[in-house]
Amino acid sequence: MAAEYSRELGVKVLTGMNRLARLGFKQGGVPGYGMRRMLISAAGIPKQELVTGERKSIATDRVILVPGPAHEVQCVRNIYKMLISEGLSVSAIVRKLNTNRVEYVGNSQWTPHAVDSILTQPKYAGYHAFGRTSSKLYTPIVRLPKSEWIMTPGAFEPIIDRATFVAAQRIRQSRTIHQSNEDLLDGLRALFASEGRLSPRLIEYSALLPSPSTYAHRFGGLRRAYELIGYGCNFEPIDKRGRIRLLREDLLMQIKKMFPDQVTIVQRGRKWRSRLKLASGLTVSVLISHRGRTSRNTEKWRVDPVPRERRLVTLLARLDAQNTGFKDFHVFPNMDRRRRFELTLCDGWLRRGKQLMVLS
Repeated sequence: MAAEYSRELGVKVLTGMNRLARLGFKQGGVPGYGMRRMLISAAGIPKQELVTGERKSIATDRVILVPGPAHEVQCVRNIYKMLISEGLSVSAIVRKLNTNRVEYVGNSQWTPHAVDSILTQPKYAGYHAFGRTSSKLYTPIVRLPKSEWIMTPGAFEPIIDRATFVAAQRIRQSRTIHQSNEDLLDGLRALFASEGRLSPRLIEYSALLPSPSTYAHRFGGLRRAYELIGYGCNFEPIDKRGRIRLLREDLLMQIKKMFPDQVTIVQRGRKWRSRLKLASGLTVSVLISHRGRTSRNTEKWRVDPVPRERRLVTLLARLDAQNTGFKDFHVFPNMDRRRRFELTLCDGWLRRGKQLMVLS
């Protein structure tokens, strides 16, 4: 009975979200570079711009997207111009933006993924695209075909016109859609011959190759593409990242289970990491620190700060010698480092926080 009620409730919620999406209202998630969220009343009157983390408090209010700061809007237009008029590849656009010291979100550098996202998001042409992915409870996210998207034209004030957006899509598709699988593999072989190795980063920044996601889509993953060209890559680092990601997800679920009335797991968007939110409203970042190689009989753990979470209260979990379980936990008021660093067993930096040998 409970399962049936839950299913019916899910259908009702999705139906309501689809109805609002057809009306052009945003259904959660981050606005993206060059855009901001605007709160409007039921009558469509703008009330205020929502900053990061803010949500509407009145049920009848709605949220739309509006152009952001002038310099971000101009940067979006420049990216389309570099692709269409100058004929630059995504990697070349990234290099040009970073060379010119154009800052991305959170004062970070541009990446191929960031540029490609701007070149493919219909919202920059004023369209509200909803339902591009689907994820049922405890199941992986599935990309839906465009025929199933809810597309609402004229929902937002466009940054670029529709003709420019369509032209950009044609250019992107023409660069890979007509390439056979063997053409793509030949490109990998050429990159390996020139660099002596292969990696997702090398592929991303290659001006002659499509993105790693293209190889993943064509061949079922980069690993399979590597195998087809006879490249004997050590996949241990990739497998390790997957194991650490699962350990982090298990830790989040374990904490939520221990404190069901005090802790929830929140995620602002598909591309953002999940975090813990306490009943008091405090958001907590969770970092996993894996044990690296010992040097001169000294144990070391690697810590990779997350730029978007540096100011949050942080739970740092260090893994054991096999990187299969947790050794200890430390809570810090924030993360005072910007780049990757290493910790020893009794590192003085740990005194910034409080050690927890157990979570309870």
